[in-house]
Formats: sequence, structure tokens, C-alpha cells
Amino acid sequence: MARSAMTWIINELRRKVHDIGVESLDDDITYAGDTYKLSQQFKTLASVAATVANAKITILSPNGTNVVSSVTCSISTLKSMVYYNFATSTGITEGVYLAEFEGSVGAVKRRYPYEFEVRKTQRIWSNDELQSYLDKHRIFIGSPIREELASDLNYKRYLSRYDTFEWATLYNTQDTSGTAVTPTSSNLVAGEFTFTTSQDISLYLEGHAYDIYVAAAECLEELAGDPSRSSQWSRGGVSHTSQDPLKLAQYYRYMSGGIKTAKFVKVY
Repeated sequence: MARSAMTWIINELRRKVHDIGVESLDDDITYAGDTYKLSQQFKTLASVAATVANAKITILSPNGTNVVSSVTCSISTLKSMVYYNFATSTGITEGVYLAEFEGSVGAVKRRYPYEFEVRKTQRIWSNDELQSYLDKHRIFIGSPIREELASDLNYKRYLSRYDTFEWATLYNTQDTSGTAVTPTSSNLVAGEFTFTTSQDISLYLEGHAYDIYVAAAECLEELAGDPSRSSQWSRGGVSHTSQDPLKLAQYYRYMSGGIKTAKFVKVY
């Protein structure tokens, strides 16, 4: 399973290779594998929000199967609001689900049914596969010595030559005799670390950074090897023609500094 610290890097790589799911335009739509937060406000017969007791929820699948049976819900501090986190699996049935909240308001039992839709998305690469591409292009900083960070004149802002970090630790020496220094804030995207007070010293870094452009290029080069996808991308029920993946891969390798010039010639 992909490491949680890699989530934002994997998502960034997914955007660079255009392997992202369709964005939902409606609040009542969720995707298979996500957790959907269902909520309901309970009211009296006069439509006034009121304290609810014994709040439960039942959820039926599109084919009428009972997937959640009278499960106790969480009640917020507002008392009238009730919540339930519906964790869906990647293999869940696609379609419109019926949720029914039930609870007692005073001596009256109230029921609130509403529908929500579960959709499925198809992606070319899983998170684990994308992490494998990234790990092949991981850079360990700190051996044989730690990286000395650049700093501003006030010694409040420090910057690494690298970016896209999974993790980074700052020290007050380049060797193992140093102790860790905790910055006020860390920007792992840019490799930038800031302090509210002046450190008055040089700082040094150990960490894992990634060449995300080379990882993206490798993904696209592999994709270009599939004759059915060399000029057309298909995701779920949507297909469209895009530029040659090799051209984008060439651009990414240029961005990473891996190559300076390259020429691809198509033979028809």
C-alpha cells in the first residue's frame, strides 16, 4: 500500500500524466473507494430543529440490498445534526443508493430518506504503481554529508537545492554529532523551511526528494509503447485524442535536466 506521506506527490504525478478522475460537479456524488459523509438535520413537526435521540441510518444499494442496517449515527454539538461516514470499497456496486435516517424527536419518530450516487472511475495506474515509479527516482540527501541550506540574511528562511520531499529533517551540523532543529513551518513542495526567530547559524538537511519529472516521463514512455494508447486516451466512458505521450515525456526530461535535446521521428 502506498505510503501516506507520498499521497500529495502521487497526486501531483497523476496530474502530470493526465491520469486523474472526473471531477464531481454535484455534492450528492461520490466515487467507489471514497468515504462519503452523510448528514441530516432532525426537526419537529413544526419544522424547528430539535434534539434527536437514538439516531440510526439504513442504506440500500441500487439493487435493494441492505448494505448498512440500522447503524447508530454520530450527533453533533448542535444536537439536531446527525452524521454517518459511509466507507465505500473499490468493488462497490455503481448507482443510486438510498439512505434513511431515523430518530426520535420528543415522542415522535422521524425518518428522512435521501438518495446519493456512487460512480466508478478508471485509472491507468494505481497509487502503488505510481509510487514505484517515484521510488525509482528518489534522491537521498545526507550521505556522505548533509546538504548545507541556503538562507536569507536574517537566518529565518532556509532553502534546499532540491524539492518535492517526502520527508526532511534539519540539523545544526553536517555530521552525525549534530542535533535536529525543528522549523516553524516546512514547505516540502519547494524545499523551503522558515522560523519565526533568527537561528544565527547554518543548517543542514537529510531527506528523501523526488525527481517527479523523470518519473512522469517514464510513465508516459511506457504508455507510448501501448499501440492502443499511443495517440488516444480512454478513461471510463470518455475517450479523446491527445498529443503524442513521447513529446510530453521529452519535455519532462528536459525539465528535470536529464536530457538537453532529443528528436522523435514518426514513420508511417
